[in-house]
Amino acid sequence: MVAHKVLCHSNAHTEPRPMATANTYVNVKRVFNTQPEVMGFVINVGEVVNARMMTRPLMTVLLSIQAGLLLSFGVMMSCQVGGRWGSSTGVNNFVFAGFGIPFGLTFIVLCQGCELITANYMFCTFACLAAKPEDRAAEIKATLINWVVCWTFNLLGAILHFVVFAWQTGLIMTVAVDNKNYADSGGALENNNKIFYENSAAFQEHFNNGDFCSTGSNKYGNICKLIKAAKAKCTQHFGTALIRGAGCNWMVCLAIWLQMIATEPISKFIMIWLPIELFISSGFDHLVVNEFLIPGGIIVGGSYIDSRVNFLNAFWNNFIPVTIGSVIGAWFLVFPFWLVNKDGWEAKLKREAEAAGAPAEKLTEA
Repeated sequence: MVAHKVLCHSNAHTEPRPMATANTYVNVKRVFNTQPEVMGFVINVGEVVNARMMTRPLMTVLLSIQAGLLLSFGVMMSCQVGGRWGSSTGVNNFVFAGFGIPFGLTFIVLCQGCELITANYMFCTFACLAAKPEDRAAEIKATLINWVVCWTFNLLGAILHFVVFAWQTGLIMTVAVDNKNYADSGGALENNNKIFYENSAAFQEHFNNGDFCSTGSNKYGNICKLIKAAKAKCTQHFGTALIRGAGCNWMVCLAIWLQMIATEPISKFIMIWLPIELFISSGFDHLVVNEFLIPGGIIVGGSYIDSRVNFLNAFWNNFIPVTIGSVIGAWFLVFPFWLVNKDGWEAKLKREAEAAGAPAEKLTEA
């Protein structure tokens, strides 16, 4: 009988340590990665993202559009289900948060390559911290370029998804103020996906008294969700949006980190779902989710409810402060985790270098 060494993971912040030797024929399979190992994975992703930005920029553009599209599938499901389900705010928020958006993020994570800007705030920052002093300036340059490109094309992907898959298909209808068609809107095929009102005052009254949102067992609940979200986000204070963006992306980056601890798909999904459910139900602002909700709310008729629902206010009162907050939120995770796991990560690299027979170089400077 052969004695096998069994590894014990008693503390996720440390490397696996040997337990007492046992006589067994059972193969022990690791069920999670340690924190220093996860930090190594995150650094590797950041380095790949930055290298791709500088050597294959078109690939970064395509992967950023893809990320915007994939997350928007989840947001659209949240509107279609959560926007129509739940008689109370709490139930509605829980359903909106839990059924759709976490699925979109899971698709992005399991695609192993799609570039979501909120995640890149974490990945690229870790890559900059881990870079050698002589390479750090180039890493920072690549990071800043990536953030601009990824931000822009995530937005394009989100708007493209709404226009093509939600609006043009009629899955989410549009409010139209047109007295002529209001009188007879059933004759033309192009009017099938529109809800006509004689004037904006008539729509405002129908919307504000709750009749529009409750029509036909919440048939138009998805439109209401978009318009209410767009109005709230286009009219909120700059500082409020910044703080909500920070709280959101702290949880998003935690979701990415936690799923890297897991080693099999079901556990990865659960680790993603928990923080995402938490921050959306709580009311925080996710940048790319907002890049779907706000343009969607404007397109379907939000400006009829409030003239402040427009793209200028979307950028100034939401996209810009939420972007700043998202960077700060990512750093809430990055810097503490770097300080906690840096020594373990460097020790792991040193052991690997020694095992390979190569001299261990100085990895990074404190």
